[in-house]
Amino acid sequence: MPHVFINYRTGDGEQASAHLDDALRQRFGDDASFRDGRSIRLGRTFQQELRENVRTCEVLLVLAGPGWSARPELWREGDWVREEILEALHNDILIVPVLLGRGTARPTRADLPPELASVADLQCLTYEAHRAEYDVPAILQALTKVIPAFAEAEEHAQATETTANRMREVEGVSAVQAGSAGDISTTVNGSTGAGSATTHFHAATGSVHTGSGNQHLPQFSGDGPVNYTADNHGTVHNSFGNRTADQEKK
Repeated sequence: MPHVFINYRTGDGEQASAHLDDALRQRFGDDASFRDGRSIRLGRTFQQELRENVRTCEVLLVLAGPGWSARPELWREGDWVREEILEALHNDILIVPVLLGRGTARPTRADLPPELASVADLQCLTYEAHRAEYDVPAILQALTKVIPAFAEAEEHAQATETTANRMREVEGVSAVQAGSAGDISTTVNGSTGAGSATTHFHAATGSVHTGSGNQHLPQFSGDGPVNYTADNHGTVHNSFGNRTADQEKK
């Protein structure tokens, strides 16, 4: 059964209903929503399907355009926009009005039939066609907060996100790219042969620090050159000259 039932009137909210239906199914799966133009099964009467799916949904979205409350049909028994809302009220289904356009006023109790008057007191969402790229994600996010299955789907999606591969033109060597590794991140640009490579250690608490800031080196001693960069807070010893016999034995 669907989690969201989309209630709309023909001639008022078809575009919005189709858009929200598609967005819900793409994000949360085919069982996310019910819309009569798509969801009524073969061999079933629409009366059976509508009532059954309203009773079993978790949220009834009521799409209301500018003239929604002024339509005389809303006052007539047998009108299915009215019947679906009444079914939701009788079964304690969460009802969320969606105002179609920012110029659409919230209906008042006086605008509605007495049996639907409580809908005027409900918190609303807004959908506007030319702002759909902002309004649709806001609606989905709001539904995620009240539908546990949606919240679980979001958590699962975040937990299984894959690491984007940003390494390219790596030739002649083995390369391993990891996801999150604490405070360390590595960025490789271009080829390892002719390109450049930079490594950033965001926390200079390990034994090696190649990022910005001071560099702490261990002690070095012995013959030969020692090279270091940045500030040296360790100790570097170089020894040159003839070795003694004792030194040769060591």
